[in-house]
Amino acid sequence: MTNNVPLFYTEDTVYTDGNNNIGIVEKTWHDTVRDYTNNKYDEDELDGPPEIADHYFKWGLPPRGWTIVAETLGRRVIPDSALRLVDRSFSVGDVCKRSSQDAQSGTVIDVSMTVSLQHTLTNSVIHDVPGDDIQLYLFPEQGQFVSDSPYRVGEIVATTYKAAVRLRNGGIVWVDDALELNVVVPETASRVAPAGGIAPSLIAETTEVVFPHQTVSTDRENIRRGQWIYGAYDIHVPPVGTVLRSEVQGITVRWLPEGTEDYFEAEDDEFTNLKVFSDKMDGANWTVGDRVVFKDAPAAYAKYDMTRLGRERYGGFDVNALIVTATHTRLKVLWQDLTTSIEDAVDLAPYLLVDDHDIWPGEYVGRKDMTKMPSDSYDIDLDYNQIGVAQHVNAKERTAKVQWFNDTDKLTPDNISDKIEDVSFYELVPHPLISYGIGDFVYLPQSPYFSTGRQSQMAAHEQDSGGIISSLARAILQQGNHQLTQIARSFLPLRSGHATPVYAQSGDNSATASSENLPLTCDWYGQIASLNLDGSVTVRLGFSEPVKDVELPASLLIGAPEDDDDDEEDDDDYIYEEDQDADSDDSMDDEYDDNDDIVEVDSAQALRRLMIPDGRTLRQNDDDDGSSWVDEDEFENVDAEGERDVDEEQNLGQSKKTSEQEIGLESSAETPTNMPVPTPPPIERQESAVSEQTLSTYPAQFLILDIDPDGSHHFASRGPSKLNHRRMARERKILSSLPDGIYVRSYTNRLDLFRALIVGPRGTPYEFAPFMFDIHITTTFPADPPECFFHSWNTNGVGRVNPNLYEDGNICLSLLGTWPGEQTSEKWNSETSSILQLLISLQSLVLNNTPYYNEAGYDAVQGTGTAAVNAELYSERAFVLARGFVLFALQNYIPEFESVIKYLYYERGYLKSVVEWERDVLTNSEGSTSLPSVDVSTGRVAKVSKGAKVLLVKNYNSLRRILEEETN
Repeated sequence: MTNNVPLFYTEDTVYTDGNNNIGIVEKTWHDTVRDYTNNKYDEDELDGPPEIADHYFKWGLPPRGWTIVAETLGRRVIPDSALRLVDRSFSVGDVCKRSSQDAQSGTVIDVSMTVSLQHTLTNSVIHDVPGDDIQLYLFPEQGQFVSDSPYRVGEIVATTYKAAVRLRNGGIVWVDDALELNVVVPETASRVAPAGGIAPSLIAETTEVVFPHQTVSTDRENIRRGQWIYGAYDIHVPPVGTVLRSEVQGITVRWLPEGTEDYFEAEDDEFTNLKVFSDKMDGANWTVGDRVVFKDAPAAYAKYDMTRLGRERYGGFDVNALIVTATHTRLKVLWQDLTTSIEDAVDLAPYLLVDDHDIWPGEYVGRKDMTKMPSDSYDIDLDYNQIGVAQHVNAKERTAKVQWFNDTDKLTPDNISDKIEDVSFYELVPHPLISYGIGDFVYLPQSPYFSTGRQSQMAAHEQDSGGIISSLARAILQQGNHQLTQIARSFLPLRSGHATPVYAQSGDNSATASSENLPLTCDWYGQIASLNLDGSVTVRLGFSEPVKDVELPASLLIGAPEDDDDDEEDDDDYIYEEDQDADSDDSMDDEYDDNDDIVEVDSAQALRRLMIPDGRTLRQNDDDDGSSWVDEDEFENVDAEGERDVDEEQNLGQSKKTSEQEIGLESSAETPTNMPVPTPPPIERQESAVSEQTLSTYPAQFLILDIDPDGSHHFASRGPSKLNHRRMARERKILSSLPDGIYVRSYTNRLDLFRALIVGPRGTPYEFAPFMFDIHITTTFPADPPECFFHSWNTNGVGRVNPNLYEDGNICLSLLGTWPGEQTSEKWNSETSSILQLLISLQSLVLNNTPYYNEAGYDAVQGTGTAAVNAELYSERAFVLARGFVLFALQNYIPEFESVIKYLYYERGYLKSVVEWERDVLTNSEGSTSLPSVDVSTGRVAKVSKGAKVLLVKNYNSLRRILEEETN
């Protein structure tokens, strides 16, 4: 690994200060999610250089080369060079790579762990203990799933505890509130760690819940109100003692999927009857610092020759408790090429920045006809030409072998064909409903599959396998909406043999059929153990006695909705109710606050730098009703409405002449090799190659059209907004001086609507491609930003052409208030922001030369090499999909830009340049099995993978035919 490649990841176990201390990584400089929950008041809780802590509290991440580690004594920010990796945390279903430079990834299908344990009183240490031999000291714990009948499953969402304390006079009491106990470290506690263990003084340190042998203090009332086991309250005895025992006092269970809650006292029979789900990660989910006990204590203490303390000296309590001091994790990994291997966790890296088009064996995928021109709308339906199951996957070539089902209405193993086809990643779409992963929890709608024998397990799929009823119910339940759950439940089939629905309401434990037909356990709730290549899945029934695995069609499963009440908002959500304010102070020392640490994009500065292409300046016009940037040269000549005569617009074309050689009507339209490729790339004035005779046809960049917007305009159906006409006059005036590559149209009868066409900048994967946006000025403008919609042409559900531009038309941009900006200058400002600023941000900041790093948080790893492979693959995808935008624009009538499209692609030669570029890329890629590449001198994609070639060839042939027809 180079110094630029991250060495550590969240939840890694590391040695700090040589081998004298051990901790868990809490935050790294390359995390994709910034942490703004900390503030200045927390600084005392974070040890380390003050300037490093300041950086963390300001930006939500430590600076590059630093890591925040949670140790027994607290949190510290530590340089990476001072840490040593001990173990790495993985769960079943996680995706990993051997190296960040590899294209191939694998799925963790099994995890095993051995641990080192230290007795918390005798301090004896033992090693290589199988994780399956121990369990938590306090059991059950929050987050586990439980069942109290064959009809109810719930998650433990809260836990209460109690603790027994022996005071200095020998009295023993269950204190009134265990959480009011404060841990006290005795002065006599040794700070020397035994070999392979933890210093007793550290074991005695503060924990959220107290454990045996810890010295604690509390207030006298907590002692007085307690339940006395031995002795009685004595006001003269200090409220200080030693913990003998702590136990779970009660739990709160939230039932799925309704969300109702019940509380269970540990002493009640109902608590005893609760069964805990046997998770696939049981025995392999330990962390340094966990307090545990042996499942079979007598046998284990004898096996490891460890002294077991008796109860007689401790008031009848078993005070034997252990602490995990080290872990060693081994993984079984299924790689994309269908090979499996056993690996040490420390030898693998988690694949966190997963490519949208990656595919793994056993996944359901669909293929749509990408040569068929779809309507100009986002369509994520189930209308696939084919549906199949991924088999062998070649991640480098971006192809997958897919075994297709005979028809798309019956997705069951007995209906899968023998046909296996090699298919491009870019032609495949993950099935939106059957998209399970190993480790996911699922509902099993019907019980006939649970009998022994594969044939009987598959028997009932005829009823509704993959049908619309199950699909609708599955889609509703996956949303986790409590109000819609009852509707979904009514669509699901009843359990075989009795009339009780699978999803009985919480509290409804009554049987409605004869008792001999009732199941004994919840056999309708399980965890996916494996994805099989015939379209079936293996499901672990963790409530069964004994635990068993069953196989059944994946199309019959319903994903159990996750309980997200307490979770943070999904980071992929592109709508934010309120922006996160961040300190804009730039006083950080250069040593830690440089461009390598945080990529900051100031769209207002970009606006002032790029708005006027011929060097003219803008000045801020201050009026009571708001301000905007106005061209100083022409400000005095603007009329009340800011409109420009069409002839005057057309005359602007006189200044846009250049030689035919530069644009490449006679050659291959290569960008000059000495052209710089900054990030983000500047907007180049792409000079025209038209002759003098055609200059009169140069289309105006801004026009107000005497037509009504048609139904394709996303906001046309909305009523006209009440506008501030003076402000809108200035907006239109500014739009009269557009940079090259941006064209804007408005409508005489709808001045609140705009439609913009932006041509992808040079030196990017988007070069020559048209991108269309609809803009709506609301009544609250300019206090609020305009609404904006992106037309995702020709992607047809295959994926986003850019991280900021969604297929459903949404745009993630802080200027629009749809993404939280870290700088004030990135947000909409009613006085200084404008429609032009929005358009320039889209052209220069969104459509840039490395779009992969536009994804939220990915900028942290830019330049490290960690995501270099993914970044190249993303540019390849953007390049291929953007060529589809060209094809769409040429094959579809867009009234606002008909003349613009014809001028750019036919007269100006863009179509010829696109065809020649595609031809060169295909030639360079012939016979190559290497990853895609970008020409660093031009910023252009130079070579693509085998999978990308499949789509590119189709596009090339279509565009070449159009060019030939136009030429002839």
